[in-house]
Amino acid sequence: MAAELDTVLFEMAVRTASTLPTSFSEKVTDIAARTAGRLAFDVRVEGDYRFQRIAGIRYGGDIGILALSKDGQSVDSCRVNGALASFIEPLESWNGLSLPAQAQTDILGHTSLLVAALRNAGNLPNRSAG
Repeated sequence: MAAELDTVLFEMAVRTASTLPTSFSEKVTDIAARTAGRLAFDVRVEGDYRFQRIAGIRYGGDIGILALSKDGQSVDSCRVNGALASFIEPLESWNGLSLPAQAQTDILGHTSLLVAALRNAGNLPNRSAG
């Protein structure tokens, strides 16, 4: 029951933040603050037909995922448990690096793998909106 309530609160915070005239990163930070989560990662997605950025907010063993559409007009979101940990961990580790270390570390492959895993699990749309 508590996990379901947490998911509802996360989705409400996403809907509220989506209406704000702020950047995706500011929206993610706002959602994390409103829901007592911790920013796990916020990265660019290269070469995807639908998304330009993806971010994760850590809630204990769960992660709230937000994906910004290519046109910047919409945000898809979901909440996942530890089943996708092997895809999330490299991005979370990268986020903890210093800026110079981040600049020297390529995570594009990890980002693409996470987006594919989220789609395969039914958490993100599989087809282009167009």
